Amino acid sequence: MERDLTRPEFDRYHDRIYQLAGIHYPAEKLELLSNRIRRRLRASKEPSYDAYLNRIQQDGKELQAFLDSVTTNETYFFRCQRHWDHFREQLERRHADPLHKRDPLRIWSAAASTGAEACTILIVLQQVLGKGFGGVTVEVLGTDLSGQVLEEARQGVFRPYALAQTPPAIQQQFFTRNDKGEFVFDRALFKHVQFHRHNLMEPLTAPRPFDFVFLRNVMIYFDGKSRERVLQHVFAVTQPGGTLIVGESESLLSVKHGFQYVKPSIFVKPTGAVSPTASPRPSRAC
Repeated sequence: MERDLTRPEFDRYHDRIYQLAGIHYPAEKLELLSNRIRRRLRASKEPSYDAYLNRIQQDGKELQAFLDSVTTNETYFFRCQRHWDHFREQLERRHADPLHKRDPLRIWSAAASTGAEACTILIVLQQVLGKGFGGVTVEVLGTDLSGQVLEEARQGVFRPYALAQTPPAIQQQFFTRNDKGEFVFDRALFKHVQFHRHNLMEPLTAPRPFDFVFLRNVMIYFDGKSRERVLQHVFAVTQPGGTLIVGESESLLSVKHGFQYVKPSIFVKPTGAVSPTASPRPSRAC
């Protein structure tokens, strides 16, 4: 199958992707979606787009491979420096408060991709709190819909591209080079992050609410209804007074949510808001 999707085929795939992941593929992305599906057609040896659509509705393993192919993207360390500056300022303020400097910290890197964001969180935490996080208990959760990128994330090994925005001094302090020229993240720090599969369209169950949630550069793929659903789920697991950071190009002006605006792409959950009691383990289900 070498041709692109027809418009009716595109519509069928669009609806299925939206149903599964809340992702909206606009019509101008028809060629991109066609290319991604064609790779799976060749791998699965299905003869047509419709045959493959039937396949993924019956084959859970192939469905995961399909979702990986239409959602996978790369990220890099210290993406959007002003977000990290704000995160650092909040940590420093918290660390200077004698009443809260020893409080445990829980941070969620939603749409974690290959793990660069979660590892950047750990770097900034150590820079502010000191080695061993100054005795503070730290838990970082990275989630993504794609099982493929999560397998990469769990290795803690990054290609040079991922460190293009990372100062040389930080590269030297927190990474070692392997024989493939890749960067291996500090093993002692890496043990503080866990990666689980999670669909943002579904609630996340967690033992305790999060103090910070990074939900960046994923809602650009959602329509208004899907954004509201995702933000409702995020709000439910954010600590009152906790911070939500979204992508720079992701405006929430026309989206209903319970967070308060702080500055562009940075929000806070009101201190009077109540989070539901959470379940004891993070969800791994799609």
